[in-house]
Amino acid sequence: ARRSSIRGFGVTATYRIQLVPEFGFAALQDLLPYLVDLGISHLYLSPITEARSGSNHGYDVIDHNQIRAELGGPEAFESLRQAAVKAGLELILDFVPNHAGVGPHNVYWQDVLAYGPSSPYSKFFDINWNPVKQNLRGKILLPFLGRPYGEALDAGELTLAYQEEGLWVHYFDQRFALAPHTYGLILEQLLVNFERSDAYWDLKDLANTYYQVLPGERDRALALAHRLAGFWALHDPSESLAKLPPMVIHQILEAQFFRLAYWKVAGDEVNYRRFFDINELVALRMEDPEVFFTSHRLLANLLSRDGVAGVRIDHIDGLFAPEEYLERLASLGARAIWVEKILAAEEHLPASWPVAGTTGYEFMNDVLGILLDAGGARELAEFYQRFTANFAPYPEIVHASKRLAMNTTLASELARLAGALDQISDSDYHTRDFTLKALEEALAELVAAMDRYRTYLPHDPDEAARVLRAAAARAKAENPASETSAYDFIVNTLLDPKAGQDPALSELIGRFQQYCAPVAAKGVEDTAFYRYVPLAALSEVGGEPDQLGLALEDFHSHQAKRCENHPKNLLATATHDHKRGEDTRMRLLGLAELAGPFQETVKSLENLAAGISKPSNRARYLCYQLLLALWPGEKPERLQDRLTAYMLKAVREAKEFTSWLNPNQRYERTLETFIAQLVAHPELATTIAPLAQDLARLGFKNSLTQTVLKITSPGVPDFYQGSELFDLSLVDPDNRQPVDYALRQQLLTEIKEAGSEDFVAWQKNSDPRAKLFIVSRLLACRSQHPGIFAGNYLPLTSTGPAAEALLGYLRQSPEGTLIVALTRFPGRLEALGGPGDSFFELPELCSEVKYHEILSQSEMILGENLYPASLPFGLGVLWAGPTPEQT
Repeated sequence: ARRSSIRGFGVTATYRIQLVPEFGFAALQDLLPYLVDLGISHLYLSPITEARSGSNHGYDVIDHNQIRAELGGPEAFESLRQAAVKAGLELILDFVPNHAGVGPHNVYWQDVLAYGPSSPYSKFFDINWNPVKQNLRGKILLPFLGRPYGEALDAGELTLAYQEEGLWVHYFDQRFALAPHTYGLILEQLLVNFERSDAYWDLKDLANTYYQVLPGERDRALALAHRLAGFWALHDPSESLAKLPPMVIHQILEAQFFRLAYWKVAGDEVNYRRFFDINELVALRMEDPEVFFTSHRLLANLLSRDGVAGVRIDHIDGLFAPEEYLERLASLGARAIWVEKILAAEEHLPASWPVAGTTGYEFMNDVLGILLDAGGARELAEFYQRFTANFAPYPEIVHASKRLAMNTTLASELARLAGALDQISDSDYHTRDFTLKALEEALAELVAAMDRYRTYLPHDPDEAARVLRAAAARAKAENPASETSAYDFIVNTLLDPKAGQDPALSELIGRFQQYCAPVAAKGVEDTAFYRYVPLAALSEVGGEPDQLGLALEDFHSHQAKRCENHPKNLLATATHDHKRGEDTRMRLLGLAELAGPFQETVKSLENLAAGISKPSNRARYLCYQLLLALWPGEKPERLQDRLTAYMLKAVREAKEFTSWLNPNQRYERTLETFIAQLVAHPELATTIAPLAQDLARLGFKNSLTQTVLKITSPGVPDFYQGSELFDLSLVDPDNRQPVDYALRQQLLTEIKEAGSEDFVAWQKNSDPRAKLFIVSRLLACRSQHPGIFAGNYLPLTSTGPAAEALLGYLRQSPEGTLIVALTRFPGRLEALGGPGDSFFELPELCSEVKYHEILSQSEMILGENLYPASLPFGLGVLWAGPTPEQT
């Protein structure tokens, strides 16, 4: 069996699988022969730990130390692992250290609800037991009600029940453990049902005993649980318990360690840190060694098993101390660690982190940048401004979107930070004049001005100082009428070198950094990306949609740095979190080369929609882009459903006319009707078909280039499930649909027997088999010659009329040389009639050497130059064995 070891450079390619109850370990095991045949070396799994029932992603973990039963449980996982090892495959596990789901089956969480701060698990969760609001002190605000608390109570939606030797309050499919010290009050309400019976005195004695249990007295309560269970088994007063009146239930709930509330109040008062703004996901205090080692028992065990090559860490920026976390993780035996991390334009992973690299968002956006026609993109941006009458620059939109997030869903954590700053300022007579309001406002502006997700203090304080002071300067410029000393105070406090000796200051610094990340995510990815859409392809995770194109020298520089610093970095072009599928983006890039026809088509679409009620200009502009990208081959009913689901999500995320928090039903009905009538319009096909067909043709060529880039660039190519064929998906859940693997297996069998003439025909007809053909042949080359793909990276210079449309580089190692010769800007090349006599200049080492062109399986001897026009397919990946100079 073929084996690969991540200790060297034996990772040919990773394949991301989104495990769900309908496609668990057994189904994946059946797929192993296909993945081996495709050329995959590592299966990159979504979280396998126990999650909330029915979860379609697995990130709502409720038990980090159990393998998820709905996926098949421990036995099915072990069977998969053994089968993978036998097939020569290894596994990469996705681990979620930042948060846990707070569902009814999270035992630790329910214990905290029952025993409050006295629970041994209260330290596991990031809870503020001493919030500003007096009547929340010692309680957790639980914003899980679908309507205001009083309405839910009066409607009988909150009921009490006995289950699993304990008493609970139920709310539909949620349940919350009641504090045992309040059981006496509950049981006393049931006495009336047992008058004149022996059970009356048993129940009364039990109630009196529970009255003696002190709040948080866990051991005594657990001892009494057997008596309660015995009484319930004999007399079962469940029916009476379920009929308690609202006022009695209210009195009982008032005595708990939690307070149930309407979900819409969460932003202002929630006092546990969440994953972003998701109420159902509570943050974990992974910086505590006990929490870390308790939560990683299963992972440590799995990492010790043969065939488990490494781990992907979800949302590293959510952790209080990422570097310490990664060092502990490495000590558990993780052979390789990848981190999910969004890097800003000039940001690099901290050199001290013991990681193989990131999951590849930066590569995804580099590909977008290098394939984008910047001139056409500028033309689109100007048209977008005219069409939408929105001339706000992107940085201004980002600032407003971040402030919106902080003022609404993330307000409570901002207030907590400001309160901590206020206490620090009050402790020194030099700074006590700062008011709480002034500090909160300055803090919000500083966070809004951050150009990245966070800094990593106390590590690399010089870099942190540069980032924070630059953010403060931007904040001051944004607020010329405000007094600026508060910004300086905050920055100086965060950079205080004495933080290590002051626990309160150290906690403030860590929490500030943890706060910046969700503000960036909610403000940028989940708001600004939907408010600024001149070219929707650029609004991708980790991207900067106002950066129109990437200079060739910058692209090569990024490639060379990755080759030197993180040669095992994952190279993603699609993920479970992408905003649009990898080939949807490639089609959309074609709009920049078809800016004129796009403007004319939009005008024609506006004429078609003249009699239809319309959503906002921005919504229509975005809808038109996606309509064109999805048009060929999509049935009208399916197209309408997908567009409607996507656009409803888009306008809610934009939060201008409607939102998740406050849906505007009238506006949303207008949007749905607009899409339905537009898709059903009898003249739609003739209006958009010419541009949609051109877009599909250019997008197809962009996609093939993207595929070659991913497999031959420094790093490890990562394939999102199903993307070995064309992926025209949209944002989740559209990108998490079941994959037709039977079709892929059939096509791969055909491709293994295909020749060059087949590939030429597939190219000509934009047949998706062309993409699978490239994947299969290039991954076979990576498997046969892994050393070349670990070799040096050297850019190639191009010359001639089509020089700007050429993109080439070398990979060199003792195993030989790989030449990658690609074209970009397919519309521009078509206008020129092809690359013609434009060429790549080759170094002397490559001259007069016999090369094997991998895709066409042809042989050629190169001179001083390589002409793309001479390549059989117009693009090429050429391999030659080592020359005397290399050996």
